[in-house]
Amino acid sequence: MAERYPEHYLTLLLKARAGRLTRRQVLRWGLRLGLSTPAIMSLLAACAQPEGGAAPTPTSAPAAGASPAPGATSTGERRLSENREFVILFSGGVPDLDPQSAYDNQASALFLACYEMLIRLKGESTFDYEPMLAREWSHNDELTEFTFKLAPNAKFHDGTPCDANAVKASFVRFRRMERGPYNVISRFVDNPEEQIEVVDPTTVVFKTPKPEPLFLAAIASEYGPLVVSPAAMEQHKTADDPYAHEWFAQNIVGTGPYRVVEALPQERFVFERFPDYHSEPPFFDRIIARVVVEDATRRQLMESGEAHGCAYIHPEDLLAMKDNPAFQVIEYDTTEVDWIRMNYVKLNAKARQGFAYAWPYQEVIEQVLRGYGKPINGPIADTVIGYDPSIPTYTTDLEKAKQLLTEAGIKEGDTFTYLFASGDATDSAMAQLFQANLAQIGINLELQQMDRAAVIELNYGDTPPEERPHFTSSGWWPDYNDSWNQMYPNFHSDSVGSKGSNSSFYQNPEVDKLMDQLKVAKTEDEIRELTGKIVKIMTWDDPAAIFYGQITRATVLAKDIRGFIPNGIYIASYNFHQMWREAM
Repeated sequence: MAERYPEHYLTLLLKARAGRLTRRQVLRWGLRLGLSTPAIMSLLAACAQPEGGAAPTPTSAPAAGASPAPGATSTGERRLSENREFVILFSGGVPDLDPQSAYDNQASALFLACYEMLIRLKGESTFDYEPMLAREWSHNDELTEFTFKLAPNAKFHDGTPCDANAVKASFVRFRRMERGPYNVISRFVDNPEEQIEVVDPTTVVFKTPKPEPLFLAAIASEYGPLVVSPAAMEQHKTADDPYAHEWFAQNIVGTGPYRVVEALPQERFVFERFPDYHSEPPFFDRIIARVVVEDATRRQLMESGEAHGCAYIHPEDLLAMKDNPAFQVIEYDTTEVDWIRMNYVKLNAKARQGFAYAWPYQEVIEQVLRGYGKPINGPIADTVIGYDPSIPTYTTDLEKAKQLLTEAGIKEGDTFTYLFASGDATDSAMAQLFQANLAQIGINLELQQMDRAAVIELNYGDTPPEERPHFTSSGWWPDYNDSWNQMYPNFHSDSVGSKGSNSSFYQNPEVDKLMDQLKVAKTEDEIRELTGKIVKIMTWDDPAAIFYGQITRATVLAKDIRGFIPNGIYIASYNFHQMWREAM
């Protein structure tokens, strides 16, 4: 391809070597120009090479104190507080603590304190990385072998060593258990016993059958590729549960900077610093995550100073808290799209089209979300590779809704069920607006509230669709920046029940076929074309959900908390290991 596009290729190469393009920009432009995979790989390699083509230096942690931190003195020393406890608030319980099973953002927020991936996203970037359990990493020119050098002194919280054999055993468990987010690794590693090689106690190599420019992005996902203790698995496995999932669902044994000392899934979690942590000790001695269901109570706890961080604040409260000098309200763009799942078995296509026209789109964005969202034309955010702006967006049309619902065989006076988590004022307000719209055309909507943990268990469990509600409030963002990864867990027929998050039991053969093609797409044009076809079917031809908004998020912190960095993929999570409290 370099011969076909000599000027474009040379320009990209020079910019990459000069450090003027990120790896993400190089990948995007290379795909857009139709460059071959080898050409793109050489450009990606150039991002890490000095002029002259020397081998790239292995990625490693930045030097301590490389740049002044917020709240630093003129000499560069931080004014550290003596208060080393950090209290955060969750909006509901966390029923599954197995990091290779749970597909829940509140669970993942906990996991970033006590478990580790090999690498993690760096700062706000969705395509640059920094060390976690691995100190260094590299790949071959073909992007088919990825080598990770582990921290030599890493230990699990049970005292057993976390070496290359333990990492391999953990990834074998992740792939073979086939729960929740396993597609994060199965896309690249189908046979972990053969594709993961232990070179020595601190070196592990992943081998893929074809070039995989997204492999590192997947390994940095906070959903799934976290390393668990094989010794704990061996100790607690049973004949019926060979991966000890039931035990890990209630217990935590990772390598992270904090170890659990109390886990009450419906009340609170308490973590204390792990004394044998392999890297720089974190600032906070203790992290407490409290489960507080009511929006108003979470705000009160923040205002009283009993809590110091919350990523679940009602939009109305956010507007007021932005003017309060006791807080920092940190807003950031995300890859999140929110939707209402429609039961594919209980509702035929015309019914789902009709209900989509009955949704109160403008009122939800303006009155409920208060501007913390914008209209969207499907499940793909406009910041995700594959987004297609040419697909139209639904608007409310009750006359059209009534026509389609009548054609679907639905009569005036029929009743449908809508489920959302109790205590969530945002979901409650949206549900009531939807209920009011349907009442105008003679349809009854019964609102059902359930504890958040129970909703999570229902969404990711094997309850048959006949026993599920007609509508469930939901939302999603990709594990890494990729449209396939956003859609496959939610809408592919292989992801129904506990194998993913397809709680609607959406099963469209044409969508499955297109998703399977999207999984191996090689160019951005191909990604966009396939994604557009899928989104059109799932939005208009055979609706899978009511897609109503791309979300802007905000995390509220006490004014003395420093070091927090939001990330559009690690939504509602905290970079605990980098955060600290300034002496005021």
